[in-house]
Amino acid sequence: MKTALSPRLNLMRRFPILYGLAWALLWSMVGILIIALWAHLTVMTPTKVVIGAYGVHCLSAILGGFVASRAANERGWFQGGMVGLLYALIMLLLSLVVYNAFPTDASGLFRVLLLTLMGAFAGVLGVNTRKET
Repeated sequence: MKTALSPRLNLMRRFPILYGLAWALLWSMVGILIIALWAHLTVMTPTKVVIGAYGVHCLSAILGGFVASRAANERGWFQGGMVGLLYALIMLLLSLVVYNAFPTDASGLFRVLLLTLMGAFAGVLGVNTRKET
């Protein structure tokens, strides 16, 4: 049974990588707001805040890759990997704007690789959870 989607959502699903990237950015904003609120209301060490931020970024890349591959219905690893890569590059550009530094050291490149692989893995899972019609 098909459901009617709004025209904007239907248009966004035509571009699955952008659709997944929008979901990843949405969930990262929600997650970072939750971490910030939690840190404000409780006593959290800076180390725990950093760990929470890494968790939010990883979860965002996973959810974005999953959603993108379900929208694409094919090549899930590619769709998810591209979402993870673009999400990581956006986060690098944000760090350039905020901190006036572009982290291209080993840890920065590892984060890009990790988010790309997480998105690709989620893309494989997402494309295989889609029902055949």
